[in-house]
Amino acid sequence: MATTEKKVEKKKSDNEKYLSNSIIRGLEVLKMFSVENQTFSLAEIASNLGVSRTTPYRILYTLEECGYIYQDSHTKRYGLRPKVLELGFTYLNSLQLPELAAPYLEKLRDETGMSSHMGMLDGNEIVYIARYPARSVATITINVGSHLPVHATAMGKCLLAHLPGEEKEELLAELGALQMPDAPKVEIQSLRDELQSIREQGYVFHKGEFETGVWSVACPVFGKGNKVIAAINIATSQHLADEELMKEKIIPAVCQIAEEISSFVVLTT
Repeated sequence: MATTEKKVEKKKSDNEKYLSNSIIRGLEVLKMFSVENQTFSLAEIASNLGVSRTTPYRILYTLEECGYIYQDSHTKRYGLRPKVLELGFTYLNSLQLPELAAPYLEKLRDETGMSSHMGMLDGNEIVYIARYPARSVATITINVGSHLPVHATAMGKCLLAHLPGEEKEELLAELGALQMPDAPKVEIQSLRDELQSIREQGYVFHKGEFETGVWSVACPVFGKGNKVIAAINIATSQHLADEELMKEKIIPAVCQIAEEISSFVVLTT
């Protein structure tokens, strides 16, 4: 055991020779700034780094020349420039939609105590691309990758309702032509009217329409050009909710999170 620990320590020591102290300190300088501490003097930066004033001066000069910070000509204090956002946006732009939405869906799950999901259109079905199950024992079970009928689910109807007119009509025509002998008939005109109402109110509230005893609230997620790109929902067992709770707390919470995801997606893509 002792021999293994010595090997690990030696490897760590050998790798440390490749570290750039200037880059480390430059990143430490950028991380100092916050909402509470928006500017720093040279002396304050040196003190936070635990070095003399001469040490961070070259780092600050470099960061200023690169456009990441500025120095106020009157106060001589340093602050961040908007260019630092590029460092984060480069990472965010590399993420896929489920990853971008993850913290919002987790927040929705925690605020409501109900399972949260995200789905996208896949032909005449929706595919679940994210799932955050409720922490309670009684939870709605559905897996990422599951496909469900677009016209029968809360998220599916949200997506249908906000499609461009021609695209929506093509999909409705396809649904009408794909009537299965043993499946309930889809009343296209009735569905068309329902979609118009959904578009006007901005959300779907299902009370056991797709699965008996399961209540669901869904809202659309929009990308650039106000194009619907996904939908989110919460789902819960009927005995864990009631009309008042859903209308006063749950529906506003789902709509708010959908708006936050939409704004974040537009900002980062």
